[in-house]
Amino acid sequence: MKGHISARVILGLLATLLIGTAGFAQQNNQTKTIKGEVVDLWCYMDHAAHGQKHKACAVACAKMGNPIGIVDSEGDVYVAVGSELHQPDRDRLIEKMAQNVTVTGRVVSRGGLKMIYVKTIT
Repeated sequence: MKGHISARVILGLLATLLIGTAGFAQQNNQTKTIKGEVVDLWCYMDHAAHGQKHKACAVACAKMGNPIGIVDSEGDVYVAVGSELHQPDRDRLIEKMAQNVTVTGRVVSRGGLKMIYVKTIT
């Protein structure tokens, strides 16, 4: 968690990109189901940290506001955001941190970045 200034800058730029391009993302009205691990994107992207050994750090990072994602079995990373009604789902995602989950929602992508509007988490 400490000493990762470059990761913080990268994640800040990612958040700016998401906000700035959300209205222009490729739209897909089909609901999709993704199975994978809930991760904090700061540590996962910076040094591939995930799993139960990293859970306490991941929860702390997410509670500080760092982005949360889902990594599927093929290694694809999805930024997990609230429902399309702009309702935050951070608490539900944090409760599932470092666990394998099934997430259902609408997936949008642009420039290789994938994002899922979380509707259900099991």
